[in-house]
Amino acid sequence: MTPVQASTIPLFCSNKDVVVEAVTGSGKTIAFLIPIIEIILRTGSVSRGHVAGIIVAPTRELASQIYSVLNSVLEFQPTQATTCKAQLLIGGSATVATDVQKFLTESPQIVVGTPGRLLEFLGSPNVHSSSLEVLILDEADRLLDLGFDKTISGILRILPKQRRTGLFSATVTSAVGELVRVGLRNPVKIVVKVGDGEYEQKVPTTLSISYSVLSPESKIPSLIHKINTLTYRKAIVYFPTCASVVYFYLVLTSILPKLQSSKSADVQLFSLHGKLPQGPRTKTLNSFMNTMKKSVLLTTDVAARGLDIPEVDVVIQIDPPYEANLFLHRAGRAARAGRYGEGYLFLTKGREESYVDLMQVKKVRMQEADETGLSELVTEFYRNFRDWILDSRENHDMAVKAYVSYVRFYTKHTMTSIFRMSEFDFVGFGLAYGLLRLPSMPELKSVHNIPEKGWLVGDIDMDTYKYKDPQKELGRQEELNNRAPKAVAKHGPPKATSKAWSEQSERKERRDLRREKKRNKREIKAAAVENGDSSSDSEELKEDWKTLIADRKKRKTNISEIAFDL
Repeated sequence: MTPVQASTIPLFCSNKDVVVEAVTGSGKTIAFLIPIIEIILRTGSVSRGHVAGIIVAPTRELASQIYSVLNSVLEFQPTQATTCKAQLLIGGSATVATDVQKFLTESPQIVVGTPGRLLEFLGSPNVHSSSLEVLILDEADRLLDLGFDKTISGILRILPKQRRTGLFSATVTSAVGELVRVGLRNPVKIVVKVGDGEYEQKVPTTLSISYSVLSPESKIPSLIHKINTLTYRKAIVYFPTCASVVYFYLVLTSILPKLQSSKSADVQLFSLHGKLPQGPRTKTLNSFMNTMKKSVLLTTDVAARGLDIPEVDVVIQIDPPYEANLFLHRAGRAARAGRYGEGYLFLTKGREESYVDLMQVKKVRMQEADETGLSELVTEFYRNFRDWILDSRENHDMAVKAYVSYVRFYTKHTMTSIFRMSEFDFVGFGLAYGLLRLPSMPELKSVHNIPEKGWLVGDIDMDTYKYKDPQKELGRQEELNNRAPKAVAKHGPPKATSKAWSEQSERKERRDLRREKKRNKREIKAAAVENGDSSSDSEELKEDWKTLIADRKKRKTNISEIAFDL
């Protein structure tokens, strides 16, 4: 039994609300699964259509993993009249109606799911929560970071106040403190530390973390060098956006075999990001977890929280995450359950180097890695990279999309004192992404070192640069033939009246968010009416949550997952 389990299980089983903060890989999942099973078995059977335990996770992958571990534990429950069963509730795999029908047919006592699907499920008139005994919020801070505060408030409004509640995370933020104030009753806070005083740290002692200060053009060659030379069974590489994962997966799949040493000739690459449909996401994650080959997963922060992937020895972060606490969660995919692991962070030369000092304050100690001897690999990589880009115009289109998404990520960084757009190397990152020419962006107007008309490579005739796809090439030729001579000759900066791509995109996101809020409001109101939730307690809870959300908006606007294209 780990320290967090030894501290949490007795308290939670004795009907105490708990807030648990412990480093990644310390066994928090078992620390809440054992109590929830114990409490439900002690209570006895529940009526058909009633739920006794709810576990909320921020992502489908984490919910699926918790469900899998829960079923593994349930295999060892004693044979008796009352047996505990569970059901998984996530979007993308089944409709809400199908989930409700399965719930009524199989009568599980525990449901595990993501916030949106759980709210819809609990809103069904056939699902009753009056018998609820235990509520678990896993990775509680991430639930709020992803903009689930309204959804969580809807879930809490439906549930009875007489329940046991547990919040679990590797990082407990001030926003979680507000959630504790509203959703828990006199909770016991359990903090399991690594070290003490000046020796305290926020990562396991078995995890060593190094950082490298690189030019933008050296980051991918350095990644390739580590893939080729480090000793590992599995490695995870974090990129900031979905488009970057898709793009560099194709780049590495094509170029890596040409650069590989004999030591890593059989490396298998996987890619995972939040815009993949649920089926391919689950298949990719399962394939990576179960493969016997030496493998590397390219992913976004969708795989940064709670996932326990066996045999991960190395974690590489191409850029620091938009929020400092995510660094701990990313790095924590290695060195789990006493296993040794290595973490690597790439920083761009300049102000980003002060990120090391920031993490030192947050009790994460890093040493600088040796990056000497990369020059030959950089030259070889970019020779192959350019050939790949020129092979088809589709490749350059993907490069532009990935570059724009990366600039967008950088503009949204919460640590603006370190990550400043005024010091962003547009040209360097353009070369790092393989661009022949920078896209026309109003954001470039104030940048002084942009080459004429954005060209990064001077000997390319874009009119003869073809798509491999016959249909795309036919469309391009038609557009080229229909273009007025003046338009063919002229290529300059956008008109002064043009709107920045980021502003246009954000306007669309705000519109989508308003629609989602209205839909959720209708569902929550309907759920409250169906469950007869008109008591004074409900009104008090509603007011508490209004205050919570107002306070959070005053302090800092939430950064939603969609804002970073995760």
